[in-house]
Amino acid sequence: MSQSEAGLPKFEYQVGGSLPLQARSYVVRQADESFYTGLKAGNFCYVLNSRQMGKSSLRVRTMDRLQRDRVVCVAIDVTGGGSAEVTAEQFYFGLLWEIVEQVQAQSRSLDDWDFDRLSTWWDERERLPFVQRWRSFMEGVLLTQVAEPIVIFVDEIDSVLGLSFRADDFLRRFGSVITDGWMCRVISG
Repeated sequence: MSQSEAGLPKFEYQVGGSLPLQARSYVVRQADESFYTGLKAGNFCYVLNSRQMGKSSLRVRTMDRLQRDRVVCVAIDVTGGGSAEVTAEQFYFGLLWEIVEQVQAQSRSLDDWDFDRLSTWWDERERLPFVQRWRSFMEGVLLTQVAEPIVIFVDEIDSVLGLSFRADDFLRRFGSVITDGWMCRVISG
């Protein structure tokens, strides 16, 4: 007789990737509540662990809870930006575009920011370093035009080590974006 025939729940085993929200095989840990509570309080959070330890599943579940609380959640996988051939400008502009698209999907804010407008905004600041342009948009546009609280999750942060330029400024600036607009940042790797 199988487990499901005996009235026991049937569990699906999964290797790699995040578990679906309703997966019965997800093990709720103290970190689930601590992470959620820290983000709700507006804290900058780190989730660091080795591979295949549930970081992405924790993010998915926490994002679901926060979105039910009307928090705009942005999930960025830094490996999605490409490879070592990505330039610093492509990296920072790509991050901004990904943030704009995800915010637009969850909020009425930034509706008038299409790719061309963002490109024009970016190019008008060509005398500024890329990381300063990125921070200027985060503080001067995102935090002023989005009424809802925002949480930005950055996954696979260790992949920035393989970029052809130093990403130290990104890590430093990402951690210091002004929190007056209730923007939390999460680094996971």
